[in-house]
Amino acid sequence: MSTYSTGLRTELQVNGENSGTWGTITNNNFTQVFEFAIAGVYAVPALTTGTGVTLTNADGPQTAANNQARQSNLVFTGTVSTTQTIQFPATQKTYGLYNNIGGGATISARLGATGNTLSIANGKYRMVATDGTTWYDIFSLAGLGEAWTTKTANYTMADGDNIFADTSGGAFTLTLPASPTIGMQVKIIDAEGTAGTNNITVGRNSQPIMGSAADMTISTNSAGIALVFYDGTFGWRLKYND
Repeated sequence: MSTYSTGLRTELQVNGENSGTWGTITNNNFTQVFEFAIAGVYAVPALTTGTGVTLTNADGPQTAANNQARQSNLVFTGTVSTTQTIQFPATQKTYGLYNNIGGGATISARLGATGNTLSIANGKYRMVATDGTTWYDIFSLAGLGEAWTTKTANYTMADGDNIFADTSGGAFTLTLPASPTIGMQVKIIDAEGTAGTNNITVGRNSQPIMGSAADMTISTNSAGIALVFYDGTFGWRLKYND
């Protein structure tokens, strides 16, 4: 009797099984499983209420709607402002994930019911891989494809944000991501060279920064920093300081 692979739920036939139909099953594996996994682009039904969805991942050949977790690229749309938790199967896979939700919602991509999470800021695309236990950001690991955004007023950052902070119009606060997990990272650069006069406050958002329960102040013109989260004791660690 056929079984199904752990990752893509491909049908695995037993020797001598499905006489006269094995060719159809094999073709379906290629056209409805492998093609989705290698080249599929799927728009998840619009998110409008609630806190998120669990991606479908049915056994064997299925329609795209029943194969959401197999797709190579997923696009999230809708109109909602609250964080949307998207539950992925806790199996090995690579994904391109695009948060195109209107309303400013952040996506929290979670492995299984209680596993590791990955934050995707609104309007951002992330190329990621998972071993079923941990998410890995491919672009960050390769040092490629960083996207930068300019901010001129108070803003709460998401994991992976790269911020040009323009304080030429006045000081403001960049708040670190809520509920961080190990490896989350943000970068900040004083875009206009005005931080010495109009300071950039880095709000710690209940977590320590360099082991201190205090916000960080960037007060040097043209400074640039990166912060990486470690744990609840030491908190956000300074990666470099220009």
